[in-house]
Amino acid sequence: MSTRSLPRVAAPALAALLGLAGSLGATLYLHRAAGDALDRVLEERLRGAGETAAGLLGRGEPDAAALRAVMAANGLEGAFVVGPDLRVVVDAAGGGAGPADLLRVDPRRVGQAFEGSPSIAFGWELGELRIATAYFPIRAAGGEVRAVLALETGQAFAAARGALRRALGVGVALSLVGAIALALAALRWSRVEAHRRLDAERAARGEALARMAAMVAHEIRNPIGIIRSAAELVGARSGPHLGERDRAALADVLGEVERLRRMTEDFLDLAREPPLEAVPVDLAELAADAARGLSRTHPSVAVRLDVPALRVLADPGRTRQVLANLLVNAAEAGAASVELSAAADGGAARVALQDDGPGVEPALRARLFDPFVTGRAGGTGLGLAISRRIAERQGGALVNLPSPRGARFELRLPLASG
Repeated sequence: MSTRSLPRVAAPALAALLGLAGSLGATLYLHRAAGDALDRVLEERLRGAGETAAGLLGRGEPDAAALRAVMAANGLEGAFVVGPDLRVVVDAAGGGAGPADLLRVDPRRVGQAFEGSPSIAFGWELGELRIATAYFPIRAAGGEVRAVLALETGQAFAAARGALRRALGVGVALSLVGAIALALAALRWSRVEAHRRLDAERAARGEALARMAAMVAHEIRNPIGIIRSAAELVGARSGPHLGERDRAALADVLGEVERLRRMTEDFLDLAREPPLEAVPVDLAELAADAARGLSRTHPSVAVRLDVPALRVLADPGRTRQVLANLLVNAAEAGAASVELSAAADGGAARVALQDDGPGVEPALRARLFDPFVTGRAGGTGLGLAISRRIAERQGGALVNLPSPRGARFELRLPLASG
């Protein structure tokens, strides 16, 4: 992983972690608040039941039937009376009197109840069920505490606690889903932002290159014209007196001047936005014309045409320039044969160029259509950049496609209606 891609990965991960931490914190807080509220409801129920039952039991001798009535009326799991010596006086379950089970009874709280202080607390657990116990003093007619009423409950709120646990699980799952969604959204935003920055950088770079190209073309256009005129004048005046080597040298000068002139035109095309004429034109005729041009400049390259009579809406001259650029690029890259085919696809025509040359280097593919990027020695890197701009300004596109052999380009142009 490159260092440039690390921020794009770290930002979504950090957003996901922050979102997960926030949602989990909120879920746990709400679960704890709901649990505390449930405990308070249970405590109030026990307090009301215990104070009422202790008052009723203080008027007579407590018995198992009265305790069962208290249990049934308040949804309790246990009720018994403890004497001063920590002996169970009576139990709603029907057991006889005997020593209290110290695993079930809290002697300290029983002692506090005999001193007149009732208490309610979650004393012990049975599996996943929390058992709340309450101790209330049973007072005689004179006000002295003669026994302690012990109440137990937990099952009455088991369903509510189970619902809370399920809600916690759902909350955690939703937090994870939300964190993943946030990470995906952050990743998408990061990619869009990276593309936006890249497009802005390319636009700024393209504008700077266009200004530079216009300046260079303006500065060298006149000297090129003077050199060409002078060389042609020398050839016209001294042609019969020049030797073979001198005529060859003069031809080389004129050839290089012509190459510089074409380069100047490319610079100007890059720097300006010449108007395009969108008219219905026969794609087969344009392809044949471009192929004839290649046969004149590169006669050793075989061109196979498979272009039906499709009418596209395009500028004839500029579209022929695009096809010619693609053919010349294939020839200059070392291709011995080129196949140019086309087919209609919906509302567009797809023109495919496949050659048998060395192909496009993978390192160049991402920047192949950038100005001044070329894989050939002596190439300017302007032909493909200009060709793509022409295609896009006509509502089409020019792309380089993967190919198992050679290079493959596809030109898309809108079909003419009717």
